[in-house]
Amino acid sequence: MTKNQKIISDKLLKWYDHNARLLPWRLFGGSKPDPYKIWISEIMLQQTTVQTVIPYFKLFIQKWPTVDQLCKSDLSEVLHLWSGLGYYSRARNLHLSSFLINSKYNNSLPSTESELLKLPGIGSYTAAAIMAIAFNKRAVVVDGNIKRVVSRLFSLEKPVKENYREIWDFTNLITPNIRVGDFVQSLMDLGSEICTPSRPKCYQCPVINNCQAKTNKKENFIPLKKRKLEKNFRNGASFFIRKGQKVLIYKRLDRGLLASLDALPSIGWDNQVDQRLEFIKKLEKKKISRIKHEFTHFTLNMDIYLVEYLENENSKLPKDFIWADINNLKKFSFPTLMQKILKKIIND
Repeated sequence: MTKNQKIISDKLLKWYDHNARLLPWRLFGGSKPDPYKIWISEIMLQQTTVQTVIPYFKLFIQKWPTVDQLCKSDLSEVLHLWSGLGYYSRARNLHLSSFLINSKYNNSLPSTESELLKLPGIGSYTAAAIMAIAFNKRAVVVDGNIKRVVSRLFSLEKPVKENYREIWDFTNLITPNIRVGDFVQSLMDLGSEICTPSRPKCYQCPVINNCQAKTNKKENFIPLKKRKLEKNFRNGASFFIRKGQKVLIYKRLDRGLLASLDALPSIGWDNQVDQRLEFIKKLEKKKISRIKHEFTHFTLNMDIYLVEYLENENSKLPKDFIWADINNLKKFSFPTLMQKILKKIIND
């Protein structure tokens, strides 16, 4: 590490000591972080903002404060708490990993990259973040905020998606051998609070004098933004099948989109063939509304149909279908899409 690189890390650590975000998985005043909480937070933060994660994290830790308690839970409980957070494979991976941590590592999260990478849902970034933040081991951590900060510090103009190796190398140069966890989080906080994607608050930045983008008056143009591709559209149909004060719901297949979650029957949008839904074709239905829902890679237009289920149609339901009380739907693990459909029906 050169003198200038050490100046950058020293300034960031000093700034962090007085400006760190107060987050429920962080500890200050010399206390050691809880690796379990760091692991849960890092998995939740994948593809999700801090403000969205905080309430889910608090509920999760309140319900399962240790690995031992998490591995004794039922997956349906974890999915229910996760409902609305999205990317549900993360919840399934957490649950599965808890069994491995319990049986193989005596309820203690492993602290090496090779062992962390053996846990479902942990890739190279998450392993590095856990090593640095939970165990204060030197690791090069490069998330979205850090990519932007480092690109501006060293005037790396390429779009971040095309420039990971160079960004990693420069992040490595300024990562110290001590207080690694604090340093990583200082970069994250700087990117979140000050070195923002647009209109960065350079006048508040502790390393403004070391920022090559600012020196060259390019802070608003680095890194270059790649033009976003337009999403594909998909169309589907969902069915609110009612019998008195009960509605028909089912457990989705254990693979693909929204796997294993509770849902209203729906077809035509998820590239899945579920033979259990064949009976819907025989029912009389009436289109009552439509919603639009954004997934990461496509936009869904979902038509909503009402079905009044007649007693003479009361044949044996397919596996994992149940009649649920309309007034007691909160106990089920509905993803955001299904919550939106239910809200639309109830409000209309």
